[in-house]
Amino acid sequence: MDVIKNVLNIEIDRINHQEGRDGKPRFNAEFFVNHPWLCLAMLVGYIAVGIVMYVSPYMGIGWFIGFTAFLVFMSAMLLLEIKPVYRYEDIGVLDLRVCYNGEWYFSRELSADAVQQILSAGSVSARIKNRIESIVSHKGFVDFYDVYDLARLERQQLPDPTGTAQLAH
Repeated sequence: MDVIKNVLNIEIDRINHQEGRDGKPRFNAEFFVNHPWLCLAMLVGYIAVGIVMYVSPYMGIGWFIGFTAFLVFMSAMLLLEIKPVYRYEDIGVLDLRVCYNGEWYFSRELSADAVQQILSAGSVSARIKNRIESIVSHKGFVDFYDVYDLARLERQQLPDPTGTAQLAH
């Protein structure tokens, strides 16, 4: 099933490159563009709290500076965008990586070229090819997990030289 793994890796690399997925934080001003009223409400709220802090005898300039620093920090966090890198090793893994990456492998479709490469590969079994064609005919597409799971199940069912089933790693 090295052919399937290679095709999936090539497809993942293509998606990462095409979408600029490198795991680095970047500045993104879309929050201001997409939510102008929320930004205005936040500014009005900041001014109102600043006025209350100024006229309150028990709050001083230190509290106001701390509040302003907290607000600037939180605003900066809203402007950061991180596009996590997709990896073959993350497919089907349920751990903390799912919190960061999400379960992208269920929602991302394989391109028609990738599906065609798998279907035309001589080393891929007819059972997997038939199942992929069946999935495409029912869903209209095949996602990463569908192909990964078919290959994993096939690998588990392959007999080894001792006659016992080989387990996938």
